[in-house]
Amino acid sequence: MSRLLRLIAFLACLAAAPAHAQYGPEYPIGDDTSYTALWWVPAESGWGLNTNHQGDIVFATLFTYAPDGQPMWLVAPRLDGIPGENYFTGTLYRTTGPPFNQVPWSEFSATVVGSMSIQFYTSALAMVSYTFDGTTMSKTIVRQVFGAVPECVKEESSRANVANYQDLWWNPAESGWGINMVQQGTIIFATLFTYAPSGRDLWVVGPELNRQLDGTYEGALYTTSGTTFDASPWIPVSVAEVGTMNLRFTAGNRATLTYTLNGVQVTKSIERQVFAAAAPACR
Repeated sequence: MSRLLRLIAFLACLAAAPAHAQYGPEYPIGDDTSYTALWWVPAESGWGLNTNHQGDIVFATLFTYAPDGQPMWLVAPRLDGIPGENYFTGTLYRTTGPPFNQVPWSEFSATVVGSMSIQFYTSALAMVSYTFDGTTMSKTIVRQVFGAVPECVKEESSRANVANYQDLWWNPAESGWGINMVQQGTIIFATLFTYAPSGRDLWVVGPELNRQLDGTYEGALYTTSGTTFDASPWIPVSVAEVGTMNLRFTAGNRATLTYTLNGVQVTKSIERQVFAAAAPACR
């Protein structure tokens, strides 16, 4: 079976999974609960929301589609929490930047396009509401499950020895792009948000990076196209294989990212992005 067919089958299996598998374990909410995860609507495969929870701030990246059906990512880098309410709210941006393979990296540009709020009911169930260019969307979302779900808590200590790499990663010298990793068992689901040669926002996904014998994680890289972000009912997306991705971790908080996108190879040093004292540690 080709990798593309395996991906389609993989998504179909997730959509057909029983409710407890889709939602994942619902850990009790406490002061140290981390909502760092990948979220989705099982009936609307093809878009998703990554959240990174540090301190009382959630950094959210929404992966969806522009009105022309092409990939679009929106970012809310600071959703501030309301104490005791598990509710986070802030400004939503869309960015443009240099081509994904540009060396040296140059400045990106961010434009305010709306706002976003997330209400976490449990560690596996939430409601996201956002406004993009005057259109408001609200979705009930669940944690996406494809393996053994780790328990994530916020810790202030170094994560150099943490062997689960679920987090938001970046290169501090190249602000404006990043990669979200969700690790369950020996699989990493990676979503890379960057820019096309035109400077337009672009995201690609490695949904099944498997751990190799040498300790690296490797798998196929895909791009998708779909219907506009506010389509109802949701229309299935189109998937195309565009390359491969490899992650080599030199410590729990440092790695080398190598990927090939449409024949162009890129290698980057990356590290966990830290924006608050207490950051996620998943085990």
